[in-house]
Amino acid sequence: MEFRYEFEKDLPVLIQEWTPSTMVETFHWHTPLEIGYCQSGKGWFYFGDKTFRVMPGDIYVVNNMERHIAQSDADDPSRYLFLYFDPEFIEQGEKELLLPFVYNPGQFRNQISSGTPTAKAIGALVMSMEEECRERRTGYKSMIRGGLLQICALLLRHYGLDTPRDEINRIFNQYHMLQPALSLMKERFREPIALEDVARVLLLSPSRTRHLFKEILGEGFKAYLTQLRINEAKRLLITTALPVTEICLQCGFQSFTPFYRAFRQIVGQSPQDYRERASVLAVLAGTGE
Repeated sequence: MEFRYEFEKDLPVLIQEWTPSTMVETFHWHTPLEIGYCQSGKGWFYFGDKTFRVMPGDIYVVNNMERHIAQSDADDPSRYLFLYFDPEFIEQGEKELLLPFVYNPGQFRNQISSGTPTAKAIGALVMSMEEECRERRTGYKSMIRGGLLQICALLLRHYGLDTPRDEINRIFNQYHMLQPALSLMKERFREPIALEDVARVLLLSPSRTRHLFKEILGEGFKAYLTQLRINEAKRLLITTALPVTEICLQCGFQSFTPFYRAFRQIVGQSPQDYRERASVLAVLAGTGE
């Protein structure tokens, strides 16, 4: 599921307060880059197959390719300030400030734990930017832009990304090269789609395309496509009463056996069990138990 955000014309930054559900909702992604600051409460933050236990003061770094979702602890719901921004705003100036967001998901730690100097500094900046956005005093847009640049510089230092200029250009060239492929897959994952189709869009050979997926995303074309389909299956299981066999076909699987096997491997339970558990959690949330 892709979320879309609208920015002001001359301020490509958006700050929103959010309390995640106590249920594990379907993963999503979005075009803007994201920084999450947990103000209070507890919970979990999921990035693909990575899970982080959330505590107040934590910072979370999210790019526009990795699937993710946050969940609140039922006894102490988490409350966040999320900062979204258009990467073009940074890339037009100091491109290296975007390096923390151009990461290999399997090798990247999205969480910066509370109590660390970086988390404290970024948390204070996010709160200051939210206040500027809310009060809109004279010069608030400049204050918000300045705060964002400081946050990106702090992230660059935290992750120790002292990268030569030639390597920076190579990384971003690959990053941008893959975007049309990801857009095509997000639009057409319900249809039969092959590596050759994606390679054709990128004007690359299938072998080079396969290598690009592994290098940038840390997973292959087939694994990424399967994740998209299972994510949609989770959404349909929760939001519709469609039979599981119909959901299987609507998500792009050609038969039930590979769908069932992939669902159990990725989600850790069968589609039927996932639907039943989500229904029970929804009832409990509605009754306040």
